[in-house]
Amino acid sequence: MKRSDLPDLISFLLILMFSYAAISKLSDIDTYKLEMIRQPFPGWSINTLIIIIPLAELTTVISLLFKITRTFGYYSATVLMLIFTGYVGLAMTGAFGKVPCSCGGIISKLNWQQHFIFNLLFLSVSIYGLLIDLKERRFIGK
Repeated sequence: MKRSDLPDLISFLLILMFSYAAISKLSDIDTYKLEMIRQPFPGWSINTLIIIIPLAELTTVISLLFKITRTFGYYSATVLMLIFTGYVGLAMTGAFGKVPCSCGGIISKLNWQQHFIFNLLFLSVSIYGLLIDLKERRFIGK
């Protein structure tokens, strides 16, 4: 694999993961809503989060599809993965008591430790993609 193919591979991996996460939530919306209601968030925020999380995931996917918006996509992926990883880390420590995973699909079958490692992996991938993207844009702009 050429080094120039790496940003496309990283984008592909993130697109795959965020597409799967959003589609899993939206394809079983009733379960997703129920799991979100059981989260330790203030009641007033639940309906907003039910909409914003898959929307943010799909926005990230769309941004990563196009080179012109890829930098935004990498920033978005990094911020989402930081938030999700921080949340899983807190859930792992028992900070919230018993909390169901509202991720959907196969990801929801992971235990908290596995989920944390999965998130750290994709957080690392998104940061690496962002760094490569910023470096390439800096050199292209000169």
